[in-house]
Amino acid sequence: MRLRLRGLSAKFAVILSGELVQSLFHFGVNIALVRSLVAYDYGLFAIVFTVGGIGITYIRSLVAVPATLFLARSLGRLAERGHDVTFGAAATLVALGLGGIVTLGLLPTLGLGALTGGAFVALYTFRAYLRIVLLARAASRIAGFSDIAYAGSGTLFGALLLHGDGTLLLDHAFIALALAHATGIAVAYAALRQPVRLRFRPSLRRRYAAIWPTLVWSLVGITSTNIQGQGLTLLFALIAGPAAYAPIAATLVLFAPLRIPTNALTNMVLPEITGLLAGNRLEPARRLVTRSTAIIAAGCLVYGAAMWVGLPIIEHHLFKGRFLHEPMELIGLGVWSVVTVSLLYAIPRAFLEAAAAFRDIAYGATVAAVIGFVVMVPVLLTVSPPWALAGLLASEAATALWCWRCFGRRSRGDDPASDTSDAFVAGLPARS
Repeated sequence: MRLRLRGLSAKFAVILSGELVQSLFHFGVNIALVRSLVAYDYGLFAIVFTVGGIGITYIRSLVAVPATLFLARSLGRLAERGHDVTFGAAATLVALGLGGIVTLGLLPTLGLGALTGGAFVALYTFRAYLRIVLLARAASRIAGFSDIAYAGSGTLFGALLLHGDGTLLLDHAFIALALAHATGIAVAYAALRQPVRLRFRPSLRRRYAAIWPTLVWSLVGITSTNIQGQGLTLLFALIAGPAAYAPIAATLVLFAPLRIPTNALTNMVLPEITGLLAGNRLEPARRLVTRSTAIIAAGCLVYGAAMWVGLPIIEHHLFKGRFLHEPMELIGLGVWSVVTVSLLYAIPRAFLEAAAAFRDIAYGATVAAVIGFVVMVPVLLTVSPPWALAGLLASEAATALWCWRCFGRRSRGDDPASDTSDAFVAGLPARS
């Protein structure tokens, strides 16, 4: 038991260090841009970055989670090669599709510069997929090397390219981030010492057709979740405008460090939970979820108290007083509440994904999105934009309650996950 805990601690330290390095880089880029761009241009950058986050959720749901379920139930190098061919090709298609959509969306505003935004989103999402799969393959050190390469090269490219102003600076920022993600991907594949296998054979369509009846619920669920989370945030930005969204986007950056250990913990426990559920070991999986969430809750409380004290100083020095006319205390409290509640259901939701309970996730996210929309839009149209954070909070709270309810039922065995997960795995590449 002690050896297992020691191994998990070492693995968590490696994953956390990677999350920390790349998050610090993102923090630095955002601070540099918020100090250099007008509110409208920074708000536009934040919107594109949010779209990149949405892309990650799709590639995670459609490719990374199925790959994790497959790897947890497969053994040997042949299984990993089968994974590389099947899911690597699918991830490439999803990433290119997302990049193309972003490019088309940015064309009216950035012109040819939209290509840089699309390239950033495509590489951003593919590297996220590769990172999750590396962790599922117990290659956390390679994932860490990729993170360090991404942050290090991004810092270098940023120092060389982050000059100018307006849309020119936006273009340079997207180019720097795209090159950094490409470097991180290249380092990961070089460390694996395996050739890249991207074969778009008919077998790819057959395998996805076999798992589609269950995977479609994953797609519906992630779409509902995006509407409930990032979709409401984007709606907020579109109704209020990039300039009004800028102080909230900047404050979200300040609370991004809360997501660093949570993302690291989620990426670490997902393969663990998947393995436990594969062996029908519900009680250890339940303990892992509850204890992990307790750690996240404690961290959110401590960080929130520290930010409450330091926010005025941060706004004055880091943001150069650009938002002095905004109610930053109210914005800080609202953002902390939204982020904290969203993190409190991260691990239970990972449990539901490992159990292939995509239908449960879809139902809960759909209802939560409706609640958030009903609360946020009237508030946004009648009072100042910061109060509309109440809609985001209501939506996240509804999602949290639903995820914990479904987790409790399934972890007790009242609603067995084996029916959906076994059917899902049956359509994946054969075990070797």
